[in-house]
Amino acid sequence: MGQLNELQIRAAAPRDREYLLADGEGLYLRVRPTGKVWVYRYKRLGKEAKLSIGHYPAVTLATARRKARLEAEKRADGVDPREARRVEVERARVARLNTFELTARAWHVQAWKDREWSAGYAGKVMRHLELHVFPWIGALAIEAILPTEVVRCLHRIKERGNLETAQRVREAVQHVFQYAVDVGALDPARNFVNGRTGGLPPPRTRHYAAITDPQKLGQLLRDMRAYNGNVITRAALQLSPLLFQRPGQLRLAHWEDVDLNQALWRCPPEKMKLREWKKRDVRTPAHLVPLPTQAVEILRDIHPLTGPSGPIFRSMSKRSEKTRYMSDNTINSALRTLGYDTKEQITGHGFRATARTLIRELLGWDREVIERHLAHGSDEELGSAYDRTTFLNQRRQMIQLWADLLDDLAADSALAMPVCTEFATVRASEMGVEEAGSFHRTAQLEV
Repeated sequence: MGQLNELQIRAAAPRDREYLLADGEGLYLRVRPTGKVWVYRYKRLGKEAKLSIGHYPAVTLATARRKARLEAEKRADGVDPREARRVEVERARVARLNTFELTARAWHVQAWKDREWSAGYAGKVMRHLELHVFPWIGALAIEAILPTEVVRCLHRIKERGNLETAQRVREAVQHVFQYAVDVGALDPARNFVNGRTGGLPPPRTRHYAAITDPQKLGQLLRDMRAYNGNVITRAALQLSPLLFQRPGQLRLAHWEDVDLNQALWRCPPEKMKLREWKKRDVRTPAHLVPLPTQAVEILRDIHPLTGPSGPIFRSMSKRSEKTRYMSDNTINSALRTLGYDTKEQITGHGFRATARTLIRELLGWDREVIERHLAHGSDEELGSAYDRTTFLNQRRQMIQLWADLLDDLAADSALAMPVCTEFATVRASEMGVEEAGSFHRTAQLEV
């Protein structure tokens, strides 16, 4: 190599037909009427093969020689330069298709199906990626993303004080990278995202704000009864501690699901917190919620307003359709209107913890009965008809005792409710039940 020099190359004029100028060791300059191109020539399976390595003068003589040596080294290692080029071009094409955003969206579709996410949860996952990741690395080939680029995405979220969101985003990015490996879009050695990426603190257990002091609960109940906002909102607010079901479950209730004469609310599976496949399974029974007399009275009061069919707690906005539900933030908003901090004092979901704790402490009911009423992995969801009937009777008694206790607490702020089994026995006797359940002092606040 070294037969050509810059003067010869510049002096090489185009002819009617292209011709080659040899530099040595397989490197040639192809001179065409349209320009000059460097070519590396070699034998492949006994036949001549050519590989373009760049246009002159963009690729100088020195650069062309260096590239030719690299191709020669590939051949010495048993690699065909043309095949290597084909693979390189294909990888570049795939990289253009396998940007982080396109890969993430493909993963999202698959995960939504495989993991049976609800539409709401699936939307939340994608919004996190669209807000916190795509603007910075979405257009990059996933194999070209650097660890520091992912870390910066996570730290932007953390620095805004959204640690939980940062943890969720990291989990999603980790799944996207693993998906890219699984479909062959990423070398496993390039999958650097794991549960330690970004050095985020470990997730904190979240407890919904709840009031478990009887006196404070009594004050809250009085405030709720004095609420002078929308009547439908007031009804939902008052039913929340009485029934202590999930707020989403309550706001989606329909009149068709409630039998006021039988004092029973049958909450269909599709409105429960269940896996999507379980919601669709015809064998999944409704969650049965017995209604105390106080709840029946509240529902009868609003029946003329939103009955006889459709959503019980529909939006009362003049612009809303009659089939539109009240907002999922309505109860919390009402609590804030009453002056309560829904992050530190009480939240709509927190009434579940309130009831769970005080029913055990003040009324002495067994944990299992309470858990059935909360729809925590109950046999109602698993389909056991025997247990469903047995616990329904017990829950009827329990929920009426609870509603009566709430009335007592709301009636007198100075009322000191005895925390003992005698109270439960007296109340149970009024219901015609010898014993309401065994006494427990355990208070479990996370529901």
